[in-house]
Amino acid sequence: MMAHVLMAVVLSLVQRGTAAEQTVVFVCEHGAAKSVIATAYFNKIASERGLKARAIYRGVHPQAELSATALKGLRDDGVQVPDQSPAPITDDDVKAATVMFAIGCALPSKVTASGKADDWADVPDDQGYAPMRDAIKRHVERLVDDLLKRQGER
Repeated sequence: MMAHVLMAVVLSLVQRGTAAEQTVVFVCEHGAAKSVIATAYFNKIASERGLKARAIYRGVHPQAELSATALKGLRDDGVQVPDQSPAPITDDDVKAATVMFAIGCALPSKVTASGKADDWADVPDDQGYAPMRDAIKRHVERLVDDLLKRQGER
């Protein structure tokens, strides 16, 4: 079932506008860890593979600062660390997004009603940075691969 949802989301992503216009929005509860990790890895992998879509991170109930654990993990991994504070999902984010992924949170109704939302509910919450990163990275790599495949079919 999840594979069908992902393929529908990917097809939708590729069909909307040009690749340069595509924005992926990752959302977690506080906009400070999971969505930040997903954004950092998506932007890194997409850039390395020539995919022009880019990601941003948001929170349902954003905290004031990014997670120190997530930032340390990204630095240790050699991945560029974001510098923006956590921010809430806005109507403009929903409008500009090609697709949005919830990571361990329930999305506001304005997001789910947009038809652009999917979720990665299997990302662990309580096992530390590495298992969280590994699960997110698997999803991101699959998403980028699918987007590149669809982009090539256009």
